[in-house]
Order: sequence, then C-alpha cells, then structure tokens
Amino acid sequence: MTTLADWFVAAGFLLVVFGIALRVVIMMRSSEARQANVTPLAGSDLLRAYRVAHPGSWLPRVTWASLVLGLIFLIAGFLLEMR
Repeated sequence: MTTLADWFVAAGFLLVVFGIALRVVIMMRSSEARQANVTPLAGSDLLRAYRVAHPGSWLPRVTWASLVLGLIFLIAGFLLEMR
C-alpha cells in the first residue's frame, strides 16, 4: 500500500462493497413492504417499489454514487498499476 494506485484499488473495492451492501438493504426493505401472499418482485421492480414506499429516502442515490465512484476508482487504480 505504498503507491497511489494501491489506495485507489482499495478505496474502489470498499466503495463497491458498500454500494452492494446498500443495494441489499434496499431490496430487503422493499420486500418487507409487500404482503407475503403476492408474487415477489425481482430486479429493478424492487427498486421501484422501494422508491414508492420511501419517496424521500437517500439510500438509492448513495448506492448509485458508491457503485459509480467505486468502479471509477478501481479502473483508475488498475490503469495506474499498468502504467
């Protein structure tokens, strides 16, 4: 962990893991809002259901930002390592 590229890769990895964890929380909370006897939602339908159930929530924006920044840091770190 002596070079900037190593720090970029580590920060990117942590941001992506954080974003995935937030996505799981969103999926769990949107599943809890539905009744048990209806067809379960999957994929982007869960995110839509979460936005309807929690319209002022900041979790979808933070999840998106964490995933995007994490991927940018990962790619930048790998490119710096290759240089």
